[in-house]
Amino acid sequence: MIWIGYTTQYRGGSAEFARAARTLESELARRHPGAVVVLEPVVQKQDFVDAMARIAARDDTLDELHFLGHSGMYGIMFGSTSWPEQFSPHEWRAMRIPFAPGASAYFHACRTTRWFAPFFARTFGVRAYGHHGYTTVSARPDRFAWERLRPGKDKPVYLVCVAGRKTHGLLGALRKYVARPAVEPMTGFDPAPPDGDTTYDAIAPLYDRAFSDIRVRRDEWRWLERRLDAAYPAGSPAPRVLDVGCGNGALLLALERRIASGVGVDASPGMIAQAKARGNAHPRLSFHAVREPRLPFADGSFDVITSFLSFRYLDWDPMVAEMQRVLAPGGRILIVDMVEKAPMLRDAPLLARSAALHVLRYARDRRFVRDVRALTSHPDWKTMLRYNPVRAEHEYRWYLESRFPGEKLVTLSLGRMHRLVAFDTGARRAGPVLPLSYP
Repeated sequence: MIWIGYTTQYRGGSAEFARAARTLESELARRHPGAVVVLEPVVQKQDFVDAMARIAARDDTLDELHFLGHSGMYGIMFGSTSWPEQFSPHEWRAMRIPFAPGASAYFHACRTTRWFAPFFARTFGVRAYGHHGYTTVSARPDRFAWERLRPGKDKPVYLVCVAGRKTHGLLGALRKYVARPAVEPMTGFDPAPPDGDTTYDAIAPLYDRAFSDIRVRRDEWRWLERRLDAAYPAGSPAPRVLDVGCGNGALLLALERRIASGVGVDASPGMIAQAKARGNAHPRLSFHAVREPRLPFADGSFDVITSFLSFRYLDWDPMVAEMQRVLAPGGRILIVDMVEKAPMLRDAPLLARSAALHVLRYARDRRFVRDVRALTSHPDWKTMLRYNPVRAEHEYRWYLESRFPGEKLVTLSLGRMHRLVAFDTGARRAGPVLPLSYP
């Protein structure tokens, strides 16, 4: 059996994905005349899970799995920009897909080789294919041909990867439409274990030395202080704080004087060991290693939850649901993180300010600069980043602004290809924790 799934609602309706999926269905049926080719639209995560369950219930197995649609850094996406859904790594690992021996999976979506295809291959033991760059719709499978020059709902179209505006700016777009470049082939990955430590354990001592005082991250620290001052002004009861992805505990140590209690959780035992060593003399602080996206705390246990430069590592849907569960009514989640997005023209004033502060940091924070350089140049850090990439800015914006309507992602500072962003969920409202299609 060959199964083809395609997104139906992402962005403006995604009619092109349906057309490309039908083209692929015809080609695969012609290439494999004895195979059963199944074509299905998938709106939400639950639709994908149900499709796999139906195949397994019939005792069928998949020789090929294809997905056409959008993708974020951590894999394929469902839903729409107003309510995006994405399987977390934990959810993929818990899923059953009935692959036949020697099966393969193809993800015809943007950037799927950067993290997702190798992860999928390791997780399911199949060869997985994806695209490194951004995909586009083409009237030809071998080189880009603008399909709008050949209109017609029944004409074949293909979801392909070529250099364009999103990878090479306006010059890339011009080359795409004028030179009609050859299509970049999909890249395949065999199941293989990671080639090093993918966690923070190996680099925990270096990280701890660089971030012994988290307040050296001035823009992020000022934003967090302002939010706490507004929510808990002088004279009000001090909040109970949970720091998710606490690392070496430096954030809770910096906050200790203004909070009632602080609990830090992190997936890295090495980082928790550093946090416990730092927190030994602080009885109001405690730190725990948490491996799965479940929090071992009662409902309503905390007034504030922070995620400081760690949200990208979390299993978003299950962990955010857990965060909301353990948050007391009126509590809030404060998120600061780094995202991938090149500066735009409207960012020029903030970019100039960020560049000036970056130069100033070399003068006033020499030890920090030296220690960060030692951390980020270490081979174990580079290995960790390969398996834990930075997400794109629009993934945060679509996800957080849909889950917490009325609140906006803000940019704190800019770099050449990355930026620091922050998000305040606002006071938690009464009602369902988080409506999910899956789990």
